[in-house]
Amino acid sequence: MWSKTDKSLIKQFESTGDLHCAITFYCVFRNGSLLLALPREQEMALATLSLYQPQSYKARCLIGVIRLLIVCNLHIRFLPARTLNFCSDGLVAKLRADDAGFGFLLGNPESDARRIIIARKVGGEVVIDKVGLSSLARNLVSAEIAAMRDMPAKLSGLLEIRQYDENDHWCFYSCHKVDGRSPQKSDDDLVMRILESWLYSAHKEVLQSTNQWAILRRYIKEHDIIEGQHLLDEGKDLRVSVGVSHGDFAPWNIKKTARNTVAVIDWEHGSCSGPAAWDWIHYLLQRAVLVDGMSNGKAIQVCREWANTVGGRVFLERTGWGGRINLCIGSYLFYSNALGHFKHAGLLKEWIKNERAI
Repeated sequence: MWSKTDKSLIKQFESTGDLHCAITFYCVFRNGSLLLALPREQEMALATLSLYQPQSYKARCLIGVIRLLIVCNLHIRFLPARTLNFCSDGLVAKLRADDAGFGFLLGNPESDARRIIIARKVGGEVVIDKVGLSSLARNLVSAEIAAMRDMPAKLSGLLEIRQYDENDHWCFYSCHKVDGRSPQKSDDDLVMRILESWLYSAHKEVLQSTNQWAILRRYIKEHDIIEGQHLLDEGKDLRVSVGVSHGDFAPWNIKKTARNTVAVIDWEHGSCSGPAAWDWIHYLLQRAVLVDGMSNGKAIQVCREWANTVGGRVFLERTGWGGRINLCIGSYLFYSNALGHFKHAGLLKEWIKNERAI
């Protein structure tokens, strides 16, 4: 069941040199590729399982079944086993991880920058490591470390980096594990308070002077989009709040704890100079399309409906957008499509269609 990309990445992970440790994992596959490698020990198997935060009902049911197997100590019986040999030149030896307890999750198998997320026991606590082994993966993890270290001190939701290292073979950083779940719609006020707290370090700036505006302007001109030119004209003199931006602010990158606090993870697209409100527009669109299964048109309507709420109007006024929700949505979608990090082409086409109908 191991794919070619699985085998290649695992070979890098095992590394070379003298044998450091040999560990048997109990494996969970998704679409023919390795997703999770669970250790024997129950506590760490559950900690490793929690690294995967599926949003679809089918995937959540699968995780529920696997959790039950672990609780009953049956994962070692029913899940396929694989022993990996970690060597002295590798990251596992560097981290002094061994069969005392660690498991891992492999990222998107279709990505050239596939990363590894490790859950390991250090003393009496669990630490999470984000690891890049290929050149592209190392660059992304390195950029994420730089973004996190560049953020304002004591930023709400930002985890502290406990350890990091970078060389020609790996790049990784470590944070303590946060126990929690992805927020639900009932948690929207709690999530929004994180974004509101980030505004304290923001400043007002003319939209057309931002780097993001330059990128979307170039995209619009390259594709000769008339509606995009209208957007450029409407927003050129607008002053908006510019500051902390996550870049992929979505339910699966947020954890709500039992104490009603929020932790925000995966800062690889983070910046200290992003237009405020784009993170929330991204959150609403991603949830509507990928979690709720809405059409592109309905997803955009969700953003417009939020803008008409009391909280939406206050936030948009505070950040400088005022009543220009279409400008806010459209500018974000042009920028997102210019970067190409997310599958937002259909959303942009829907926005353009709506503009033509006005």
